[in-house]
Amino acid sequence: MDKLAFYRSCVQTLLESHGGSALDDNGVEMALCFDSVRDRYLLMRVGWDGLNRVYHSVLHFDIKDGKVWLQQNTTDIDVGVELMELGVAKEDIVLGLHPPYKRFYAGYGMT
Repeated sequence: MDKLAFYRSCVQTLLESHGGSALDDNGVEMALCFDSVRDRYLLMRVGWDGLNRVYHSVLHFDIKDGKVWLQQNTTDIDVGVELMELGVAKEDIVLGLHPPYKRFYAGYGMT
């Protein structure tokens, strides 16, 4: 399996492990959104909590230039560690949710 296909598989596996079509106690869906043409992968919370609309990005990854970019993480989970446990190289994980000058301090990949 080539690197791009492997990274796609790792990101999808990680997102599936954190949500995948489950409903919470209020009936809000954990929705998976995979776009393997544009390499954009999301885990969303979608639905209604009483009269309040729920539409929230929980995790968002992009794959760009052979690297996995973490664009959003509203959990307390270090998904970078989980990606490494799945086999993604540490230097190929970019914390896109941080400004470029801070990425060095996180110990992951740079751009």
